[in-house]
Amino acid sequence: MTPSSVSSPAATARGRQAGLLLLVAPFLLGADDSYLREIEAEVKRQATTLITVQAGPEPAAADAETDRLAAGLDQPAFERTLRETLPGTYTLYQQLDPNRKQQVYEAYRNDNRLAEVSERVIQLLDAKP
Repeated sequence: MTPSSVSSPAATARGRQAGLLLLVAPFLLGADDSYLREIEAEVKRQATTLITVQAGPEPAAADAETDRLAAGLDQPAFERTLRETLPGTYTLYQQLDPNRKQQVYEAYRNDNRLAEVSERVIQLLDAKP
């Protein structure tokens, strides 16, 4: 194993943590304590998952699975999975009206990556009248 392959998962984890924090940073300014605890728990959970992935050919396949929600879920199952997988994003999702929740669900059906679902929730939350 080369030194670069050993540090690669840690570097990837730091990069993903930074990306996640950039996605949620605008919402942290006016957030309450319970919301902040949810965000911190989500970041820690994802960081732990990313750091424990071993270097080698398998991590690419594992990352593809862990970076996505299960495909083909109906909307209630999608919401349950979102709540379990991304509790901070789910908290924001709950603030959307039913029409915008449907838009998030349709976005998930087109692209089930965690980052894409989170980004769509944030876009729709920002677009509130």
